[in-house]
Order: sequence, then structure tokens, then C-alpha cells
Amino acid sequence: MITTVTLNPMLDKTVEVDAIRRGGVKRATKVYSIVGGKGVNVSRQLNLFGFPTRATGFLGGEIGTMLERLLKEEGIANDFVRIEGMTREGVTYREPDGTWTAIFEPPHAVLPAEAEQLIEKCAAFIKEGGWLVCSGSSPAIESDHVFRSLILESRRCGTATVLDSYGEAFTKGLEAVPTVAKLNRDEYELSLGKVLRTDADFVQALQQWTEMGVTYGIITDGPRSLYAAGPDGSWKVSPPSIVTVNATGSGDSLVAGLLQGFERQWPFEESLSFGVAAGAANARKWEVANSTYDEVVELKTRVIIRRLQS
Repeated sequence: MITTVTLNPMLDKTVEVDAIRRGGVKRATKVYSIVGGKGVNVSRQLNLFGFPTRATGFLGGEIGTMLERLLKEEGIANDFVRIEGMTREGVTYREPDGTWTAIFEPPHAVLPAEAEQLIEKCAAFIKEGGWLVCSGSSPAIESDHVFRSLILESRRCGTATVLDSYGEAFTKGLEAVPTVAKLNRDEYELSLGKVLRTDADFVQALQQWTEMGVTYGIITDGPRSLYAAGPDGSWKVSPPSIVTVNATGSGDSLVAGLLQGFERQWPFEESLSFGVAAGAANARKWEVANSTYDEVVELKTRVIIRRLQS
């Protein structure tokens, strides 16, 4: 069982309108909602690949109740910690030409006891084995340490982990040495204060992770080439050229694709290629983390992967 942890989920509402103009009243033509959050996206995509997952994290208030219902309707197994704060909501206004404008509410508060409750809940999941995926931002200072605690417990139990976060949640989690560490370029520069420009910059950054014990490191850069490192060397990977519709969730789809490769016992390079194809498949449609296995396989043939060091 793969467990995904989302500390800062969101009710992700899309409102379709003819046009957005400041001032006045505008009537929507269509409204629909899904559960947002990086870990939830990983679970959603893995479910479509045929791998069972369990989503957990924090949920609060009426919005949290709605998210539980939406997850059930999607068939995503979940076991969240209920908190006093209200789960946030985000609204995306989408125009017919594809232009979209998103507004996200600020995150909820987290009590220290709620953070410890989540750590305790996940400790039981960790003992079951499988992968533990720590994804997304931390909503409050009180939860910045959660990923670190979960990765440390996973290491003690021999459970593999993915860390895909940023800010304090990432830097603290990295100290615990996850199996896979992933950041995008902007998040890396913001979280770690170092500028990445050349191939050598990316390789050096990833080598710092692997030298501290991270098995696989990945730094993405939007539609541009990404960089990865593992026990056998470093790689530069160029995604297939696509028409981007909505890149939201592409990094999460990459993680899902990588994990399904690991679950099928593919070599890292093949798993990475599939993950990159999954990210591209996600970006070329509006629906988030909603690609089929066949759609990803078709794009995988167009991924270019080049070894930089061995």
C-alpha cells in the first residue's frame, strides 16, 4: 500500500465564465470541484495506474467534510486527521480561450496536538510497509516538522519514502534523508538559497543529496529538461514537446509515474522516463492527475534521457 500525506489540502473549485472583468457581476456557465493537494494528486494518478493508495493528512470544518465525500466518490481510500481549523478553498476562473485565474485562501492553523496525532496515525501505516509520500506545503509552523518525523520513523522501520515539498517542511524533511527527494528549480532556489543555471549546477546540487544518503534526487524545471541522480550516476531528461493546457499536478503525476515503475521493479531510468511522460500527459489536459496508463506509454517513447555522470 502506498500512503500519501497532504498537510495542506484544498477544495479546488473551477468556475467557467465567458470572461473575467473587474467590477460588476458575472454569471458562471459551469462549476465543478475536486480535492486539491499534491499528495492527493499522487493518489489520484496512482489509482488510475491500478495501484491502491491511502491518502491522509489534515482536514477540518465543513470543507473537510466535503473533501471526504469527494474522495469517496473518486474511490480514493483516505484516513485524515480532523482538526479545529477550516480546510482552505481555492477558486479558478477559466475562460473559453484557456486563460485561467486562481485565488487560493490562506492555509488553516494546526495545533501541536493535531500534528502529533497525524504522526501517530502515520506511524501505524509505516509499519505496514509500502511507500510513504510526503507531498506539498506545510500550512503552519506547528506542522513544519511532520515530514521529518515521518521520514525518520520510516527509516527506522525500513519503509521507503518520497519527499516532494518546499520551504521549512522540505529542509527539515531532507535532514531525515528520504529515499527520493524532489524539488522544482524555483523551489530549490527558494528553499536552499542557491541558483541553478548549468548542467554542472544541477548535478552538484543532486550529488549533495545523494552524498548525505538520499537514494534518488530529482530537480524539475517546468517544461524544460529535468535532472536526476541515483547510485549509478546522473541524468538529464527532456520531456516530450506538448501543447500545455494545465501544468498543475504535473510534478505529482511524475511522482506517481516513478512509483508505479518502482512497484513494477523497473530500472530507475525506465521508471524516471515513465514519470516524466506522466507529467507531460498531465500538462496537456485540464483535469489534474487524470491520465491513463496508455496515454503515458505513448508519450514515454518521446522522452529523451541522457546520462551525465556514472
